[in-house]
Formats: sequence, C-alpha cells, structure tokens
Amino acid sequence: MAQKYPDMNAEIKKRIQEGRWEVVGGMWVEPDLNMPDGESLVRQLLVGKRWYKQAYGVDVRIGWNPDSFGYTWQLPQIYKKSGVDYFVTQKMTWNDTNQLPFKLFWWQSPDGSKVLAYFPHDYANNTLDPVRLSRDLASAREKAPGTTEIMDLYGVGDHGGGPTRAMLDQGFHWAGGDHVTPTYEFGIAQTYFSSIEKQINPDSPTWNYQSIAKGYTPPAAAPGQVSIPTWKSELYFEYHRGVMTTQAHHKHNMRTAEEEVLNAEKWSSLAWLDGRSYPASELTEDWKKVLFNQFHDLAAGSGIGVIYKDAQKDYDYVKLSTNDISDKSQARVDETINTDGPGTPVVVYNPLGWTRTAEVTVKVQLPGPAAHGVRIVDASGQEAGAQLVSVDSQTGAITARFFARDVPALGYKVYRISAGPPPSGSQLPIGIHDTASDVTFENRELRVSVDKQTGCITSLYNNLDHFESLVSGACGNQLQFFKDTPKEYDAWNIDPGTLDVPPATIDKADSVEIVGSGTELPVIRITRHWQNSKFVQNLRLAPGTGYVDIDNDIDWHERHILLKAAFPLAATSDFATYEIPYGEIQRPTTRNNSWEKAQFEVPAMRWADLSGAGSDGKVHGLSILNQDKYGYDAAGNVLRLTMLRSPTWPDPEADQGHQHFHYALYPHAGTWKDALTVRHGWEYDYPLQAVVTTAHGGSLPAEHSFASVDPDNVVLTAVKKAEDANGLIFRAYEWAGKDATVEFHVPSGATGATVTNLMEKPEGDPLAVTGDVVKVPIHPYEILTVRVDYAGAGNKEQGN
Repeated sequence: MAQKYPDMNAEIKKRIQEGRWEVVGGMWVEPDLNMPDGESLVRQLLVGKRWYKQAYGVDVRIGWNPDSFGYTWQLPQIYKKSGVDYFVTQKMTWNDTNQLPFKLFWWQSPDGSKVLAYFPHDYANNTLDPVRLSRDLASAREKAPGTTEIMDLYGVGDHGGGPTRAMLDQGFHWAGGDHVTPTYEFGIAQTYFSSIEKQINPDSPTWNYQSIAKGYTPPAAAPGQVSIPTWKSELYFEYHRGVMTTQAHHKHNMRTAEEEVLNAEKWSSLAWLDGRSYPASELTEDWKKVLFNQFHDLAAGSGIGVIYKDAQKDYDYVKLSTNDISDKSQARVDETINTDGPGTPVVVYNPLGWTRTAEVTVKVQLPGPAAHGVRIVDASGQEAGAQLVSVDSQTGAITARFFARDVPALGYKVYRISAGPPPSGSQLPIGIHDTASDVTFENRELRVSVDKQTGCITSLYNNLDHFESLVSGACGNQLQFFKDTPKEYDAWNIDPGTLDVPPATIDKADSVEIVGSGTELPVIRITRHWQNSKFVQNLRLAPGTGYVDIDNDIDWHERHILLKAAFPLAATSDFATYEIPYGEIQRPTTRNNSWEKAQFEVPAMRWADLSGAGSDGKVHGLSILNQDKYGYDAAGNVLRLTMLRSPTWPDPEADQGHQHFHYALYPHAGTWKDALTVRHGWEYDYPLQAVVTTAHGGSLPAEHSFASVDPDNVVLTAVKKAEDANGLIFRAYEWAGKDATVEFHVPSGATGATVTNLMEKPEGDPLAVTGDVVKVPIHPYEILTVRVDYAGAGNKEQGN
C-alpha cells in the first residue's frame, strides 16, 4: 500500500492515528516459526517494527501469527526482548489429534520469559452470532476460571477478508436493545489485553506435554480474579507435518541465504572498524528478501510452482549481493594482513566465534604446473595435508583440499601453496579394508563398514572412546520409502499412521565401491535404485571432525512417497533432542499416549540427537547434522532424517528430478552436551572460507582473532553494525542450561558497551571494557545482546 497506493496508505495512517485501525504482528511477514534460524526471527521483528514505527509512528506490542504451522519454544523470549508482550494464534485449534485445553494462558520460554497468549475462535467467516459467542464464553470460563470477557475475531477472515456490512449490522443489532445476550463491545486487541492482565491470578501452575498427557485440571480462581495456566513448551502443531520437507530446494535456499547475510554482516563490521562505510541499506534489502521468503505459506513448500521460481530470483540476488559485500570487506581486512613469503598466499576465514579445525577447499592459479602435487603450509611451516581435487595441466589452475588447524575465532589464518610433492607422512591417514562382503575405512576418530550386498552401514565405531554406535545387526543409513497420501492438503500433511506401516526398503545395492586415488581422500560410493529413482551416496570421513559426511545425489521420480534415512542405535533413551531456533528441545521417543503419538514427525534445524545408555553400559549417542533439512523423527532406538516427499498438489512437479544435499553422522561419547553437538552443527553449516590473495606486508600477523565468546556453552550468532549508534551488536545465546559469565573478546578500540534488547535499545548500566574484553552474566537459555561502541569507526571512507 505504501509503495503502490500512497493516497490509500495516507488514509490507513489516519485511521491508525484515530485508534480505529490496530497494527499488530510486528514482523516483516507472518513467517514459518519452526524452520527459520533464531536470528531470522529477531530480524523479522527488527525490520518489521522499525518499518511500522517509521511509516505509522506506532510500536507493535502484540504478536499476531494466526496461520503459522506451529510455534518454536523460544518465541516468547524473542517476543519479550523485542517489546512484544502478547501473542495471538488460532491455528492450534486445527490439531488433528489433541486439543490444548487453553483459551488464555502464559506462554513461557526455557529462560523464563513469558508472554500472555490467547487462542481466539477460528478465523474463517465468523459472524457475530450470539449463540456462538455464548458458547465461546462458556468454554473460556471452563478453561480459565473467573473469565468474564473474551476477545472475538469476526469477519470473513482467511486471506484478508474483513467484516461485511451484514456482520456489522448483526453486531449492532445484538449490542443494542433489550436482548438476552452477552454484552457486545467493539474494540481493539490491546484494550482487551490491558484489561484482562489486571485480573489474572499471579499463581500460575506450569504445564507441558508430559504433564498434560496425564490429565489437565484448570486452576481454581480467587474471587474477582482470572486463573490461567503457564505453558512451558513449544506449541507443536498436530497437522501440517509435511511442510518441513516439501520443496527441498527452497529449504536449501532458506538455510543458505541466512548464512550468507550473517557472514556478510560479520566481515563488513570488521571492515567498518577499519574505515570502510557499512553497507546498511544493502544488507537490510538482503534481509527483506530473506525474510519475505520465510513467509509461512512459502517456506512450507505448499505453493504453486511459479512462486518458487520467483523466490529463486530473490535468493540469487541475495547471493550476488552478499558475495560482493563479503569480497570487498574481506579484501579490506586482507590489505592489513602480512602475507609475505614463498608460494601463493591463501587466507582462511572462520566466521564462527570459536577456534576451529576443519577441512577447506580452495581454487588457485599456480605460476607453474602441479603435476606432482602441491604443498600447503601455514606461517610456521606446518604441513596442512593437501589433497588435489582437480588439476588443469595447461594453465596450472588447481582445486585442492587441505586441513586447516586452529583457525582463530571470527578471524583468519594464512597458508601458502606451492607446486611439488608433499613430504611423506603429511597426509591424514585413511585405512581401507576391502573384502568380498564389505568395505571398511577408518581414521583416528572413526571406523565405518558398509555391506556390499545391501549398501547398509553395518558398523559406525568410535575409535577414540571405543564404542559401537549402531545396534548389532542393524542396517544403518537405510533408505525407507513410505506411501504418503494425505486425505487433504497434499503438500502440507503427513497423516497419522503414515509411519506406522512398515516401509519399503532396498535389499540389494547396485554397487558399493571405493572411489579416490592418489592424494585424494577416498570415499565409499553406494549406488541404489528403487522404482523410478536412483540414489548415489558418497560416504567420506571428514578429517579431524569425528563425523562421516554423506553426499547425496538423487534422481527423484516418485509420486506420493516419503523418503527417510534410518539409524537403529545401540543407545536408548525416552527422549531425543532437537535443535530449535536459539535452543534445543527434548521430544519423546516413546508412544505411550495420544500426545506422544501425535508427534511422529517433528521440526528441527541443524541437528537431532539420540543419546543414552548402550548395551556396553556407557552413555553415548549419535547426532545427525544437516545443511538444509528440517524434518525428523525418533521412535525407540531409531533416529531418522526425512529427506524428500513428492506431493502433487498444488505443484504437480514438486521436487521431481535432481536433488543434491549433505548430512553427516557424528557418533559421540556422553550426551550431546558433552559432545558439543551444538558447535558441530554450526560448523557443518558454516564452513571455513579460503580466499586467494597476493603476497604483501601488513600490520596484522599471519593469524588473528577479531572477536570471540567464552565459555563454550555460549554461541556467538551475529555481529553487525548497530542500527542507530556508532557501535557493533554482538548476539549470543546460552544452550546448556547453565548460568555463566560471558566474556566477549571484541576488536580493539572500543569506547564503551551496554546490554540491549533485541531491538537494540539499551538496558541497564554501562558495561566495562577492559583489555578488549566485556564481561556480562548470562542465564540458562538466554539470548543476550551487547552493543560495543566505537566512536571513531567508519570515518575514513564515508560515501564509499
């Protein structure tokens, strides 16, 4: 409206100022609230609320998400720290198995943050019928004793339909005169919330899915008070369970684009400190495109095919924009690094907030041929174990992988590449055992065996802690095919019972072979086919990481089939753990009641984990890491990743054809907390970046960390320039449920620091900056934002 119909927008603004038009929601769009990263949900509110303030002069206090397909457990904290105190959705009434017995309730995040939540009547074609309203009021009084008033949403409803004249006439009719009806009063949501919260009994019993399954009893109300419960869990939607998987390429784009913008912000923040102007408007435009494509009906994969072509154009724009921003920013950083020395220098950048050791890939134009291999060393001369991926004998261009050790947090390390055979013993050893029945490869951390007949992983052994991850006789990484024919909402739903039927499997692989020779690390290639589809999986031991990477190339031509990869584990537990935005959640592996049975397909982000006691008496487990998948399930000792679906409506060609994606298996001793699975998930999604540069002098050493966060139960998620101040925003969250003192190691030159909310508004007293360190307490599961001020930053290239 503001862009295309300015005259009408002026009328809207006038109605807002008159109090006749209420602005709610606050987000840039109504997004999916399970799949976007936590930082994306923060930006939905940061970008959205700033726009509403600028355009209409209002601050939004009511979170309004009537149609999103489930609600992550950290949403109350994100809302509360963004100045949103109330939450409204009707979607939970669509549950296919259980109904949450709430109307008005507190919704509490793991850190203790609470918003006042409300479930209105359904949103489609609600007339102001007094019989319906009387029933709703009676029901509300049963669910929240002491209730004397409810908020009702009337109007055509779905897809933006407001009230008709007939509905308004009906409301005025029953609101006036001598009728035996509830009292009618037209108003706005804020008036209702401001009134009702004054009546709420402060004592509020806490419920979650485990306790509510045993039976719910509404809390008793004192005279003159309304008694409501506190819900301390996610709002799991028992209906559109297929949305985590449909339209796989869009899911990949969603994850990748988030990472591209966050990385670009980090590097441009460092360049800003060195005098380069910060590309705020460009990054905001990138964020708007990323956020728009997280709209719940788009992210869900439930749209017609053409909208995903439009979305691809947005993602291409974001990739080009962020690549340009990152390249220019890293070039500015590179200018100050001392890269002098023999060979071609390569700067390896680490975008995460802790020191990492990982493999990295680089393309280099060498001055001469590399027929006998290449050597890659760091500044101290330590060999990095180079493996040639490709060589162009005509030009000297090569692609190589190497093992970058201890790359500093949010920093870099310089390596040098030259032609010539690497010294003996510099390669990371991979042991290979190829027999008639199976093939096995192993390194220092792991041993993996694959059956040549079936293609099953039969052993996933942890060499460091001496345990077998898979149950004896298991077929690990088994491809399972389920008939997937929802009764309605084809692209949206996986119906109850779908996973209860034994799946089809592949009993015989087409081939299992070792691929790789010379200095290239070998892979086990498993080729299979089923019906009309072909599956090629390359299993590779990623050096120094302790996990098996599985590269999937799939030619998918199925209809109404659901594909999962299954892992029967030696460890057992009543719960599996899943990453959610800015946290994690436990969900049951048992199916003891209707609430547990209904959670047969669940959302998660970068990882899921099943840890418990094994037959050996030790506690160990398996984490599945992924780069672009969101659907999982765990039942008993079996943990599964959902790979693909093939609905035919509304897009008859959804996900047909080539699919390429990675996931990884990370067997570990102890629990997922002991194994730092959180960090491994971030590392799998945020690879090290190798940038070829020139040899030159500089004031910065060959390796350097610009910023980091301690201790290891805290993750640094974002670094960006403050919206309205000459400073940098550092965002972190605590994931292990422990109080801690966070140490932000920040770039030199800081002139002050303060804690802010998620809208970057200061809270509390200024913080001390001592020796480039800012210390601040963090509470269990808290999202913490600190603004660090740099008075003179960004002044050398104003206007560039």
